[in-house]
Amino acid sequence: MINFKSIPFLKILLPYIIGICSVIWIGIFQNLHQVVFITLLAWSITFVIQKRTKLTGRLLKIIFLLLTYCLLFLLAFESCFFYQHKYNVNHYSRYIVSDAQFFKATIQDIPVVSNKAIKLPVQIQSIESNHQWHYAEGNTIIYLKNDSAVKLMPGQTVFVKAKFSYVHGPKNPYEFDYKEFLENRNIFHLVYATSKSVYPTSSQNTYFSVSGLGLKIKSRLVEFLRNGGLSQEAFSICSALLVGYDDEVDDQIMQSFSHSGTLHILSVSGMHTGVLYAFVLFLFSVFDKTEQYKKTRFVIVLLCLLLFVFVTGFSPSVLRAALMLSLVLFGKTFYHQGNSFNTLLVSAFLLLLFNPYLILDVGFLLSYLAVFGIMYLYPILHNNCFFENIIIQWIWRSVVISISATLFTLPISLYYFHQFPLWFIVSNLMIIPISVLLMFMCGVLVLLYKVVIVKQLLVVGINGLVSLMLWFTKFTDSSSYGFIDNIPFSMIDLVCMFLAIIAFLFIITYKNYSSVVTFCVVVIVWFVSSIYFSYQDSTKKELVVFHINQKSIVLLRLGNKVYFHLNGINQTEYQRIIKPYLLTISNLKVTSTIANTFKYKSLTAICANRQELFIPPENSNYIIVSHNTPVRLTTNSKTKPLIIADCSNSYKFVKKLKQQCALMEVPFYSVKEKGALRIIL
Repeated sequence: MINFKSIPFLKILLPYIIGICSVIWIGIFQNLHQVVFITLLAWSITFVIQKRTKLTGRLLKIIFLLLTYCLLFLLAFESCFFYQHKYNVNHYSRYIVSDAQFFKATIQDIPVVSNKAIKLPVQIQSIESNHQWHYAEGNTIIYLKNDSAVKLMPGQTVFVKAKFSYVHGPKNPYEFDYKEFLENRNIFHLVYATSKSVYPTSSQNTYFSVSGLGLKIKSRLVEFLRNGGLSQEAFSICSALLVGYDDEVDDQIMQSFSHSGTLHILSVSGMHTGVLYAFVLFLFSVFDKTEQYKKTRFVIVLLCLLLFVFVTGFSPSVLRAALMLSLVLFGKTFYHQGNSFNTLLVSAFLLLLFNPYLILDVGFLLSYLAVFGIMYLYPILHNNCFFENIIIQWIWRSVVISISATLFTLPISLYYFHQFPLWFIVSNLMIIPISVLLMFMCGVLVLLYKVVIVKQLLVVGINGLVSLMLWFTKFTDSSSYGFIDNIPFSMIDLVCMFLAIIAFLFIITYKNYSSVVTFCVVVIVWFVSSIYFSYQDSTKKELVVFHINQKSIVLLRLGNKVYFHLNGINQTEYQRIIKPYLLTISNLKVTSTIANTFKYKSLTAICANRQELFIPPENSNYIIVSHNTPVRLTTNSKTKPLIIADCSNSYKFVKKLKQQCALMEVPFYSVKEKGALRIIL
């Protein structure tokens, strides 16, 4: 059982996390450093008074405690300020111009090659502005048109002449905010270039860096697996398992793993780090059963974890797992009564201190909640049953681990992915052992690649195991029996579910009346809020014209009933644009229609999409123009309808129609330029 009073670091982490959330919601306020200095000064004075005088009254303790919480709260603001590179006086954004310009950069990761482009994450070293070169810092991504045979390597320096492009925010309601996603990773611009505007140097950076060494090792391992005789599917999965290079894993495979509840397998995470950690400890347990060399064990395990962090390119998931496991082993080695929950919170605090925006990283949240769930719930469930049969006991242990991790990660999973894998227990029982075996076989393949017979046998075995893994994931990738999809789950549901889980933990821990009452109150509030927001949904009525490239998508929503026609959009466009909007509607009822006219009370919206001269009727309120359909506008009409040009029109046609509307003094809206249009009815 958890005794929350025995986790003092929880009191430190909570105000710091609240501060990070405040930065995300309201931003960094002015005069931050002055406020922090004054608070720190007041805290120091209060601390000295308590230590050097006899004034230890209750009021003074309360003031000191409040100042401590305020200081931790403001520390989050300072961490966010120093993490954001745009505040750096040498950031490249201070020198960018509207035209193409030269800059020098170093490739920071393995180039990702697709059919159309090569993705190059780079770190800028210097930039040319107004015919002068300036030292500069900052990260960006270059998308190089894949029209050349130029071979680019991690760590290589390139000169580029191109224009910095601003990243636009989402142009559809509830669409994923790619701009915010990049900015949280200190990327504020993208660069689109051709091979003629990129000039690679013949040599790589000469200065030594630990991260550069790890990147070279990672790159060599990926190239070895690529040229090792593995199938494309086996290569993509094995490179993801071994070093976290998952950029070449097919989207359909990703979706199958997601629906089976084993997507964490394809990203180097805490599981992979834990496998390495357990393997090294197992070796020591064989040769050092009395733990005589436990300090030597600690050093070797720490070195192995650091090497794994380097090889995976300082992957955030591996970094946090390695940090947490190192702290756990440190406590077991030097302190026999260490608190594992405190260790978990200390590792989270250190990572958030370095990068406070990890609080928005889904992987960060899932990994820590999963570990917390296993640490708390696993001993309770596991100790209730014991089987003498080793195999049954192993199966029972694996089932309990899956249930413990899934229960605590369920709110985050439902909020971000809106799906629940029904086969997650069986999938983890099947796929995790296969993935561990694949990691071991890939490691042996790297070490014994010169032994031809061993290499050929390993390649056949790896290809066969990958085929078995993919067959099982595709078997569970069925909406009829494999997973539940399209689960509406709002921020209110997320908060209430977390509060309910916390209240339930207090019931198990303290077994008192107040904990039961708290749990019941949370559940009642959750139930009432669900009814209220469901009623609010049933009263919402709007017309939406979506922003989808070269497509015309119009949707009419009347409460929880939706009328629209997809007009041939692909699965990617539906998942990225249409589905996020539909997931906000509870008790959704969708009706497909090919009607060109939408009427509701006094509203009349007409779709002009027949590519013949369209004359707006007198009673129309909105005219949605698509596929370059010519429209005849006159000044004789009693009402002036809003002319809406959707994304199926060409830029030339939209410009001409805009001029025509301005001449006739008719209101005009371009979805292509301004994004989706939502008209509240």
